[in-house]
Amino acid sequence: MVVARSKLHMTDEEIDAFLASERVLRLATVDEDGWPHVVPLWFVWQDGRFHVNNLERSKRTRLLRAGAKSALTVDAGETYDELRGLSCPVTVRFVDPDETLPAREAFGRKYLGSDEPMPLMASHTWIELTPAGDLASWDFRKLSR
Repeated sequence: MVVARSKLHMTDEEIDAFLASERVLRLATVDEDGWPHVVPLWFVWQDGRFHVNNLERSKRTRLLRAGAKSALTVDAGETYDELRGLSCPVTVRFVDPDETLPAREAFGRKYLGSDEPMPLMASHTWIELTPAGDLASWDFRKLSR
């Protein structure tokens, strides 16, 4: 059975539900030698943007501050007919430490099981990742529908 790719895309509502349930994204940057640098990160999805609490003294931070191109993916599934996910290039914004960031509360609920916001830490910085263009999504569970 051949299924058109357009039938496998997730709707905006499906994307929101998927990103609320998944816990890890993989952020890719390109290093100074042109090699990909890919790291798993916890995230929250709010208002069409990904928010990560990022270790300040990391290679990814250095690359992102230097303007490295970056993209991310979030995916799930074990067997072919369970595979689903999304990917996109992203623009990066380092959040000012004094800025009110609702994502801190969502992060605390998602990862710490607490209504308290994720505490600010001198060793970490918040980064906002905004999809640059449309999200490419897929949900192979739709193959059986």
